Amino acid sequence: MARVSLRVNGQSRVVDTDPTTPLLYVLRNDLSLQGPKFGCGLGQCGACTVIMDGNACRSCTLPVPSAQTRAFPTLEDWEPSRAPIRCSAPSSLNRPRSAGCA
Repeated sequence: MARVSLRVNGQSRVVDTDPTTPLLYVLRNDLSLQGPKFGCGLGQCGACTVIMDGNACRSCTLPVPSAQTRAFPTLEDWEPSRAPIRCSAPSSLNRPRSAGCA
């Protein structure tokens, strides 16, 4: 187990978890956040998306230590008045894009 410090929705949180655990599992199971969802488990469907450094990241494939010291909001912290989220260009895999990334 590793002690990992995260800054989620403006709050500092510390969790003890295996370093190979995907961020999604920590958000849902350890921090009881229900915004990020489990979808495909491959990072393709976007159900697990969180915003990290202003970019959309798939939390189901991101190991928890990758998020350490980085601030990120989840759906629970979303406010309609906030600036729109930047999305990366569509990949050659034709992955579905969220409605906010048109």
